[in-house]
Amino acid sequence: MVKKRSLLLVVVSLALLVLSACGAKTVDQGSQGAGGQAGAGDQSLERVKSAGVINVGIEGAYPPFNFYNDKNELVGFDVDIANAVAGKLGVKVNFVPTPWDSIIAGLLAKKYDIIISSMGITEERKQKVDFTEPYYHTGGQLFVPNDSPITDPTKIEGIKIGASIGSTFEEKAKELKVDLVTYKTDMLTFQDMLNGRIKGVITDKAVGANMIKEKKYPFKALGDVLYKEEAAFTVRKDEGTLKDALNKALKEIQSDGTYEKISNNWFDKDIR
Repeated sequence: MVKKRSLLLVVVSLALLVLSACGAKTVDQGSQGAGGQAGAGDQSLERVKSAGVINVGIEGAYPPFNFYNDKNELVGFDVDIANAVAGKLGVKVNFVPTPWDSIIAGLLAKKYDIIISSMGITEERKQKVDFTEPYYHTGGQLFVPNDSPITDPTKIEGIKIGASIGSTFEEKAKELKVDLVTYKTDMLTFQDMLNGRIKGVITDKAVGANMIKEKKYPFKALGDVLYKEEAAFTVRKDEGTLKDALNKALKEIQSDGTYEKISNNWFDKDIR
């Protein structure tokens, strides 16, 4: 009788262990949450706070948002916003300059924690990554030489137009059926237009205006923006705790005057 009772206890104990393991597996599978929502297994914010540093992917060739100045220092609106947001999180920023056409791939490969590089929110990008709330609003615009015969920015089919590769500007150029020439950076597009190799450039309205002002290019913005765009911080999917903290920090710098001060410094207006 004693032996039978002992055997029964062993069987019951094994069964409880199996059930416990299955239960733990179920919790782990559901802990990440759907659509990037914070879940019990999401350690993204804890990881950043524990390190004391947030690694930020940034292009570094998109003035006045992010670029290298004459002292080879990384500066710009995005840089200042990143530092301000990181301050609210209680961490420092480590910028990781990355070419635009591989910047999302770098995030997915975990070369950095987030992207703060004027990335527009698109449905196509949402398939791969997640976004915070927008941190500014802008739009894509056509820029042409001052003596250009082009009069309508939407009627440029077959005309040789430049745009940065992997951008929404490239997508718009294709939609307008232009003779498209792609470039690594927007700075290269303007240089080629100056040399007469292309007849126009589609880029961000603020970027184009800044390029003309700084380089004294004989170019102009033609008509209204071709489309409106919202730029946001980019995060990996299922890292909701970090995304929520970034949204909270963004609201804080927008409400305490920090955002307005940074924006006025670069654009003489609030671009949120």
